Amino acid sequence: MSVPGEKDDRPLYEQFGFRIARRGYDRDQVEAYITRLLAGAPPAGAAGFELVRRGYERGRVDEVITRLHREAGPGGPS
Repeated sequence: MSVPGEKDDRPLYEQFGFRIARRGYDRDQVEAYITRLLAGAPPAGAAGFELVRRGYERGRVDEVITRLHREAGPGGPS
């Protein structure tokens, strides 16, 4: 677990608890999207990922992206 205010160097799948599903979101696309979002450059439009074999579990990815967008909204995290 990381200390508040300290950069978390763990891979994104560990930071956010992404699990691999039989069919899920393309892992590279999800990680690129979240990396841009965390850098303060949220991608325009809704997130859309290809469904692939052995991708990230869709429900968890959707949860995380919704939370990150909410935190990045007006005023950012409180």
